[in-house]
Amino acid sequence: MAKRESSTVWGIDRNVLVQMVAGGGSGVASKTAIAPLERVKILMQIQGMHHEDTKYKGITRTLGIIVKEEGWMALFKGNFANVIRVIPNYAIKFTMNDSIKEIVRRPGQTSRDFTFGQMMLSGTLAGVTQICLTYPLEVVRTRLTLSSSQVIGDPYRGIWDCAKRSVKTEGVTSLYKGIGATFLSGAPYTGLTMTFYELFKRLFPIDADGSTGHAYKLWSGAFAGLVAQTVTYPGDTVRRRMQTNGMSGSERVYTNTWDACKKIMRNEGWRAFFKGMAANTVRCVPGAAIQFATYDIIKEFFEK
Repeated sequence: MAKRESSTVWGIDRNVLVQMVAGGGSGVASKTAIAPLERVKILMQIQGMHHEDTKYKGITRTLGIIVKEEGWMALFKGNFANVIRVIPNYAIKFTMNDSIKEIVRRPGQTSRDFTFGQMMLSGTLAGVTQICLTYPLEVVRTRLTLSSSQVIGDPYRGIWDCAKRSVKTEGVTSLYKGIGATFLSGAPYTGLTMTFYELFKRLFPIDADGSTGHAYKLWSGAFAGLVAQTVTYPGDTVRRRMQTNGMSGSERVYTNTWDACKKIMRNEGWRAFFKGMAANTVRCVPGAAIQFATYDIIKEFFEK
């Protein structure tokens, strides 16, 4: 599909602005659609950290407990913070990925000719960038997602209250807890999703104008998300634990990421690294499909 000549809007390069709008829109659409399953996953990942009763067992049962104890709106608890986070997060991720791909592109090379290494490098560096710029909101979102039984003291009343109390009781560094584990799992996750999305798209036929059909984009995004989430899931569990470690002034369970890995293995066994995996699988397929398809649809709309 032919792109318009590059111009500026409000002093910003038009192509960059389109990438940011498409990225932010895809983030809002995908995260809101799967918010209940996202909360189930995080509740199950954190469960057992303080040797509490494991009441969250299975997707359906956990959803039922949430609705019974907190009401149906609680299924979306933490989603507003997540949406606030993913707008800049996804805008940065997609924009940086496309920009870095332009840097590593060889003369005459088309998007379908990019190598695995080129795509993985672009996606991973995009992931590192988004983590550096938006990580505090990731910590706040995780903490807001927890149930009242998993929070020491009064539950957080919103984004600002969570950030303020976290800094007051644990210091500014509390907003960066788990960032090491996130670099090790989150950045490769972004690289893998971006890479496999492009690789899976190549398996499907293209239209006369050289584009891939929307249905094929949905399938490509779904498969890409499934592969990436499966490979990086243990690291995701560790970072969730670290983000809530010592929360609200409670005693810290883990001293660092490596200590968390050792204690999880020793106290709960290797299966603990995969807590919530079923909910994650159910969530990541439609989530990734909606994310990539929405991004391409919005981007193509503005490029027409």
